[in-house]
Amino acid sequence: ESLRKIIKQKKYKKVLQEYAKKKIDWSHSSLFDLKKEIRLFLRNQQKERCIYCRRVIKPERKNTNEDIEHFLDKSKKHYRKWSFSCVNLSISCHACNFQKSTKDMGDSSIKTSSSLKYNSGFYKWIHPYFHSYHQNIEIHSGWIYSIKRNAPNPIQADNLIRECALDKVQTIEKNAEDIKETTYQITLEISEAIRNEDYALAKELTNKLENYQEESWFNY
Repeated sequence: ESLRKIIKQKKYKKVLQEYAKKKIDWSHSSLFDLKKEIRLFLRNQQKERCIYCRRVIKPERKNTNEDIEHFLDKSKKHYRKWSFSCVNLSISCHACNFQKSTKDMGDSSIKTSSSLKYNSGFYKWIHPYFHSYHQNIEIHSGWIYSIKRNAPNPIQADNLIRECALDKVQTIEKNAEDIKETTYQITLEISEAIRNEDYALAKELTNKLENYQEESWFNY
C-alpha cells in the first residue's frame, strides 16, 4: 500500500477538506488516525531510520523519539497546501526535527509553484525524494558525515550537515561506538588465537568478551 492510497482513503476526505479550508489545524484530534497511518507507513518505508541523520529511531512511549517531518514547513502559509503531499512527508528523529525547526527549505520559485517536483526550484537541503542522500553524503564509521566526492548536490549536502548539526552525532554516539570497537577487537583476537591453535588463549579471550558484554549490556 502506498502513502498516497492511505491519504486518499474515503474516510479521510472530509477531514482533509476541513484542513484545506483552515477550519482545523495539524494538531486537531480528527487528524489523529490519519497521522498514525502516515507515521507507521513512513517508519516502515524508511526502515525505522531518520531521514536526516540516518540513525535507527528507537521506538519510545508515545512516539516521542520521532516526528512526522514536513520538508517544507507546514507552518509557513505558502507551504501549508503541501501538508499532506507525499513528497513533503517523511519521518525524522525528534533531535533532527528540533534542529531543523522551521527553517525555510525552498526558494521563491518553490513558494509560488503549484506543484512539488524536482525542478520546482532550489531546495536548500538534500530533499528526501528528489535527491539521492547517499550519492551526496557519506557516513563513515563512528558516525562522521562528509560530502561525497563528485556529489551532484554538494551545496544542499553541506547545508544539511552543518545546519542539522550532524557533526555532533559522532560525540553523541561515542559510547556505543567505543563498545562496538572493543567487542570487535576482542573478537579479532579470538579468531587469531584459533588460527594459531592457541585454544587456551582463545578460551581466555572468550571469557573476557563475555564479561565485557555483560558489563556493557545497559550502556548503549
